[in-house]
Amino acid sequence: MLGFRAVFTTHRERNHLQPLVREQLDRWIANPKGWDPSALHENRWATIGDNVRALLLQHEGQDGSASTRVRIVETKPDGQWITQLTVHAPNARERAAWAWVDIESPDPNSEDPRSRPRRAGTPRFLAPMLDIIDAWDGPARLTTRPIVIRGDEVDEVHRALIDTERRGVVFVAGNDDSLPSVPWTNRIANLTRFTIGMASCYVLDGEATQLLNDRLGQAHAVLPGRLRTYRSQVQPDSVVDGLRHRVLSAERIADDNEQPRLARVLASNAQLQALEQPLPASVARVHRMLERIADDMLVHRLGDVGSKRPSLVPLQPRAAAVETRESDRRQDDVSAQQGMLLDYLKIKVGIDDLTVDRIDELVRLIEVGRSSQEAQKDIASRLAQLQAELDETQKAYHEVKWQLDDEQIENRDAVDRLTRSAETERTLRHRLASMGQAEAAWTAQPSEADVSRPDSFGELLRWLPRLQHVVFTGDPDCAEELDSNDPLGAWASKTWDALLVLQDYAAAKADGRWDRDVHGFLENTPDGCHEWPTRRHARDESEEVRTNPAFWRKRVLPVPVSVVQAGRIFMGAHFKIAQFAMISPRMHYYDHAAQSGRIYVGYIGRHLPTGQTN
Repeated sequence: MLGFRAVFTTHRERNHLQPLVREQLDRWIANPKGWDPSALHENRWATIGDNVRALLLQHEGQDGSASTRVRIVETKPDGQWITQLTVHAPNARERAAWAWVDIESPDPNSEDPRSRPRRAGTPRFLAPMLDIIDAWDGPARLTTRPIVIRGDEVDEVHRALIDTERRGVVFVAGNDDSLPSVPWTNRIANLTRFTIGMASCYVLDGEATQLLNDRLGQAHAVLPGRLRTYRSQVQPDSVVDGLRHRVLSAERIADDNEQPRLARVLASNAQLQALEQPLPASVARVHRMLERIADDMLVHRLGDVGSKRPSLVPLQPRAAAVETRESDRRQDDVSAQQGMLLDYLKIKVGIDDLTVDRIDELVRLIEVGRSSQEAQKDIASRLAQLQAELDETQKAYHEVKWQLDDEQIENRDAVDRLTRSAETERTLRHRLASMGQAEAAWTAQPSEADVSRPDSFGELLRWLPRLQHVVFTGDPDCAEELDSNDPLGAWASKTWDALLVLQDYAAAKADGRWDRDVHGFLENTPDGCHEWPTRRHARDESEEVRTNPAFWRKRVLPVPVSVVQAGRIFMGAHFKIAQFAMISPRMHYYDHAAQSGRIYVGYIGRHLPTGQTN
């Protein structure tokens, strides 16, 4: 599966890009990998290390362009890791040269549908490249450190945000000069350290922050002390579009304990954006051309090998003659042994008379066989790569179709709920008006606290301490992982609604207003309490899950030892946050309100395994 992708252009080094890139790649091959870069030869496969094969392709077009590709296939116990670097320099001086890096990692264990893909990280040779090359993603600079922008330099940032050719995300950190420049820049650098090659990063001073916000408008503004992730296709004139570009709060950035998790989240966001974008048309054309050359080369290799006549491999020379009897005896032993080997060879090949020509023919066949074996391995590797690409494409197609079906169901459900709410609101307002309360009916608005919702699971986790009766005991990484598939924060908002329901339930239980369970609370929600559809709640898991140890154990989740001495308990009750293919987020909880007045939420994350998901 494709795990990493970086594409960048350069004008300044267009004539020197190929040697600069190859120099860094060869250094990486030699150290830390310990392979042999000198084994690479033009337009042929070569072994450069143990279980490592590599192909170097070089092509000069009729238009004067030059293309180079290095593909390295490393076979490991978990499968094949493929690193591919492509460099292209067009002949036209006004066109930029470009480089493209892909890393393919093995698929997760097919027998475990919940096993996580082992995503490839940024290759070590990329950062040194960006340190010496003036690299760009459209109008956005790609560097290894955040770019500090002062005052009217903000034009560069504005161009980078609104340009339609940009592929990767742009991180922008705002300031009002209340934050010391160097420590603030270093903190942003630490947060974005895993996004090198996939994203651009700018740190603005106070003046630049104000100037950029004046151009973008409130919906797309970056506030001082915050970091905003701008995806591609920014539309400043659309308020709704502002929801796509996530904001990282000052509180989370300032929290040292959040730094490692935030760095992973930002890297995941940058990686998904890079993998989702189609290749530029010019890059795709060169890619197809190089793939045809590589495939034609593999097809013709067997014939080429068979037509070559290798030199005769001599037999082991006889031992040097010496004058002593001991040496003569040894020589006789060697001659006898060689005679036996020749007799054995005649029997095995079925030839009575071994001549030099016949031995030449045998050696040629041996070398043809060896070369054929290598060719077959390379062809098998290529076929495996093509099959993996086909499988991934088919999988992506089915997942998108599945997700579309689920999204349509979710949207229809949302429309139905909105329609019912609007009808209820209209009815209640008319009733108030008929009772002489028309002004209250048509002017009363809910408070900001009632309507505000977290826009990410990272924010939701920080909001949880506001709930006196709900305690989160689960793994925050499982929750924050959902943000990658929830760009608008809809799932986080729904999860917060479910948490508010549990808060109201436990509060009602504590003051004696309710004596039934959570599901009963949803069926007959008391006045003034938050509601949740009963069809999106499960009192317990199915019999299949409760009796299958592999599924059951996944739902044994942490609670305080004051609840159970073991510190873990089965949580079958759960809220169905959304239906979204294999992800379909869920929230599992344990109701301890009758004993301690608290609800323990042990899991927020992807749908846990069941027979259906398997």
